[in-house]
Amino acid sequence: MAFVQEKEFRYPAEDECLVRRLGSGVIAAWPHLPPEVREIILHEAKIAWDREHFVSKLPAKLDAIIRRRQA
Repeated sequence: MAFVQEKEFRYPAEDECLVRRLGSGVIAAWPHLPPEVREIILHEAKIAWDREHFVSKLPAKLDAIIRRRQA
């Protein structure tokens, strides 16, 4: 797997629906992804730019949304 360059992902407001759909696709595919890919995705999600600058307990909330979808 290629190394993912550390770069903050930013998107314009009009692309937000696309980002949400991609996120939904990743969550749906999550059980089929190799552990190392999951790690990279979670790392990138934790550093991604968002309109909400600070989300308390972000890592736990990311884990929870994945677990809810898999239940």
